[in-house]
Amino acid sequence: MTRKDDATIGHGMPHERSPVSHTDHAPHTAGVPTSSRVRSAHRVIVGGQWWTRPLRVTLLLTVDLVALAGSAWLAYLLWALPVHHQALAIYRPLLPLLILFPLSYLQAGLYPGFGLGAIETFRRLATRTSFIYLTVAAITFLLKLSQVFSRMTLAIAWLLSLVTVPVLRYLALGVLRKRRWWAEPAIVVGQAPVVQPLIQTLREAYSIGYRPAAELLLHEETTPGTAKLLPVIGTLDDAPAVAERGFRVALVPEDATGNHWKLVEFLHQYFRHVIVVRAVGGTPVLGVTARNFGGVLGLEFTNELLKRHNRVLKRGMDLVLGSVVFLVSAPFMTMAALAIQIWSRGPVFFRQEREGLRHRVIRIWKLRTMVPDAEQRLDAHLAADADARKEWEQHFKLRHDPRLVPVVGRIVRRFSIDELPQLINVLKGDMSLVGPRPFPSYHLKRFSPAFRKLRSQVRPGMTGLWQVLGRSEGGLTDQEALDTHYIRNWSLWMDLYILAKTVAAVLGGRGAY
Repeated sequence: MTRKDDATIGHGMPHERSPVSHTDHAPHTAGVPTSSRVRSAHRVIVGGQWWTRPLRVTLLLTVDLVALAGSAWLAYLLWALPVHHQALAIYRPLLPLLILFPLSYLQAGLYPGFGLGAIETFRRLATRTSFIYLTVAAITFLLKLSQVFSRMTLAIAWLLSLVTVPVLRYLALGVLRKRRWWAEPAIVVGQAPVVQPLIQTLREAYSIGYRPAAELLLHEETTPGTAKLLPVIGTLDDAPAVAERGFRVALVPEDATGNHWKLVEFLHQYFRHVIVVRAVGGTPVLGVTARNFGGVLGLEFTNELLKRHNRVLKRGMDLVLGSVVFLVSAPFMTMAALAIQIWSRGPVFFRQEREGLRHRVIRIWKLRTMVPDAEQRLDAHLAADADARKEWEQHFKLRHDPRLVPVVGRIVRRFSIDELPQLINVLKGDMSLVGPRPFPSYHLKRFSPAFRKLRSQVRPGMTGLWQVLGRSEGGLTDQEALDTHYIRNWSLWMDLYILAKTVAAVLGGRGAY
């Protein structure tokens, strides 16, 4: 990759002085020549080899085709064969249409989909899959092929694909992300400590797909500074040589320099993707809309879950999915209730008063998993065990809870069966399937007044973002941050994503005790 103009960079800026460079006044870092540092980039870039990019696409393409073909085959076994007694050969002419799906995914930026995140990837997969199936259904209807191909079989294949494609992708990525060559290596531009929070975040954000591989300083450091989390391979003057080594992505913290837009223009000459990253705290990020104010960039922020039409949509989903889940889970609730009745005397169900929408007191239902004298046992246990008291004060839960009914209580709690009666609260409108958990008053008092006011404007949920990402291990700060993010960035796709993660967490018994 070469520069656009050997004489200037950006707005008539000479190469010898990059937008924020001060190399005229400082020696090379630690006395290491620039060429040596840039050559070290070759050892850093494992994922930047030429073969990694086509390999990523090939692997994801294979996974998607297996999921789509498997869904179609299963739909045939479930409907076309037993109901219509059709031979599989009848559907072979539709086989070439499978290529339409990866072509649509490719156009949507899903190969490999780096930088999108799990929820946006899920949304794009679902919308593109649905579009292709609806197109195929329309074509078969217009050509009167519906008399040959079973429409119900196509509908079942579509519904199965909505599940199998993202699930198989998720499972595949769980294996592939452990390979160093999978993620795209990225250069982080800036000085410590500004870049360090970004590096830590990216190391934990597996779904983003970028691997921070090295730092590119804005200018040389004359004195030893903060310990580096990544190898330093040069300054902005080394950008052309670094890009030639295989780096295609540059990440720039917004506060790395006050002149970051000119810095972006400079970096774009060498890197294919230049991403300005801004720490937003509780500010919405998924519902942001870019506005053009006569050449001036404006960003419009909204609280998505506080919009009326989003509340109506969410309530509709609660009624439909809540009814289905209630019917499916009824046998499990019945068996758990019988087991509790056998192992422990007392009522099977109990109610708790919690704070709901607009601070209204609601009564939520649960299966009883604790012994009748639970409070007395808790007080005695906390008084005798300082570590347990500290755990309780931080999480309001105990990993080894003395109040649980022996055997049955722990099993019912571990797989969250005790929470299933709250589906009644969902159908009544007191709760939602997804939302901030309804906490007792002693828990709520630990939150900030601003957060309590925000969460009171939405219905509490059976599960939430905090539960699927941290479950019981997260403290109060994590709860407040994740629930705030959920309210401000809500979308139907986020709810579906959280529900899917909840099912996986419950089946694995992870984090619930």
